[in-house]
Amino acid sequence: MEELLILVSPKDRQTGFAPKLQVHQQGLRHRAFSIFVFDRNGHLLLQQRALGKYHSAGLWTNTCCGHPRLGERTLAAAQRRLREEMGITCKLFKVSTLLYHEPVSNQLIEHEYDHVFAGVCDIDPIANPEEAENWRWMDLSKIPAAIDEAPQAFTAWFRKIFEQFGLNGIRQWHELARSGARRSQAVSNWQVPPLHCVAPLRINETLATEVDDRLMHWIEKIGIFAGQQQKIRASGFGRFAMLCHTDTDNPDRLLLSAQCIAALFAVDDYYCDDERTGSIPALVGPRLSVALAALEPVHLTEDYHLKLETALESDPVLVGLRAYMARVAEFATFTQIARVRHEIIAMFVTMTAEAAWRLNGITPALWEYLAQRQTNSFLPCMSLIDVIGGYELPANVYFSPAVRRVTTLAASATIIANDLYSAPKENLAQVGDFNLPLLLANERQCTIEQAMKLSATLHDDVMRLYEAAEKELLVDASPLLKRFLAGVKSWVAGSLEWHRHSGRYRI
Repeated sequence: MEELLILVSPKDRQTGFAPKLQVHQQGLRHRAFSIFVFDRNGHLLLQQRALGKYHSAGLWTNTCCGHPRLGERTLAAAQRRLREEMGITCKLFKVSTLLYHEPVSNQLIEHEYDHVFAGVCDIDPIANPEEAENWRWMDLSKIPAAIDEAPQAFTAWFRKIFEQFGLNGIRQWHELARSGARRSQAVSNWQVPPLHCVAPLRINETLATEVDDRLMHWIEKIGIFAGQQQKIRASGFGRFAMLCHTDTDNPDRLLLSAQCIAALFAVDDYYCDDERTGSIPALVGPRLSVALAALEPVHLTEDYHLKLETALESDPVLVGLRAYMARVAEFATFTQIARVRHEIIAMFVTMTAEAAWRLNGITPALWEYLAQRQTNSFLPCMSLIDVIGGYELPANVYFSPAVRRVTTLAASATIIANDLYSAPKENLAQVGDFNLPLLLANERQCTIEQAMKLSATLHDDVMRLYEAAEKELLVDASPLLKRFLAGVKSWVAGSLEWHRHSGRYRI
């Protein structure tokens, strides 16, 4: 049976499929890939196409080309074809795309949306003779002259790529592949060890998607994360809500959880951690001070009130916070609203402390970092457990020492897990200096891999303290408190499952 190729729009959206020969006879636009494998010194591995190829036979070209199969990811197809044609395996990195329409031999036409991948490999290939007549490593700088001297010896797409991207552009692919390989090796050192935790109580991807859809509409309306819709969708805040709050299936209530984490991560990204999105350490305190007015109305005389309103309405982060608190008020009692506000304000204090550490070049002791991390945690999100569940744990119970011990230990465990999963991202320049594995590696003078294992051990120790405190509290717990404690357990399990798969911590 003849191979079917994927037909695509000019933006690479699948529009259908057709037999391979028909595609090239009619010049139908289809999905393809081209692979450029370099050695460490920048020589490019060239392939001479087998003499039996249906077009461009015997011509020299890049390392490997091909087409993904129906339902096959393009990167997976590229890796497969590299093994089949050249007998080598290496890490491939997407470096560019190319849309071209060129006549080739035998009255055929290549009309491809071409995904270009690059890799680094210092091993000679074992070429499949049915695919490649010959191969050679060639100094990249000599290829343009070789093409100029004998263009008929090279494939149309290879010539087109050098024409469009130039020698310097293709040199950059080599550098990207080299740095990507180094980064890939570095990331492997950040692998999160298995963590002690119960399994998630519910995984309902349909419900998660429904909440995510509602959240994306709200985010677009509010204006936070402008231009980052794809990134926020990949973060899966709706999935977070579905996993953590298992005592309701109501997507509108679950939306409140997703709005909470979105609004607070906006504060974190734009005000506190990520200097690429506008964080300025010296302004963290003043910005968070104004943010208090988004959490609770400030009562001023008319002239000053108008100025405050202008400030609150001109900053999407503040708009998001205020809109979130308005949503809390739809479901919560006055005391629950006060509790939500209290947890956020406490977190703001610790965020200001971190900004001072960064501004003054201070590396906190581990005990100091862990103490502030209990508060600078997911406690503001956890304060919604009963709100989203549709009941109220009385304030005197919520803040009682025994209950507070359980919730804060749970918060510490989940934020240590967060530190583990976010460590590679936070190791990047301008994204933050304070993360448990990084601090452990610095204080203990150990490798990152060892620091990750030490952090995982600490997580498990805190989890066992949480479990012991919960067990003790359950002995005389009221039905309402038992429901709340079950909600905390569900929250801890769901949070870890979300961290395992969220795109927020991918680099």
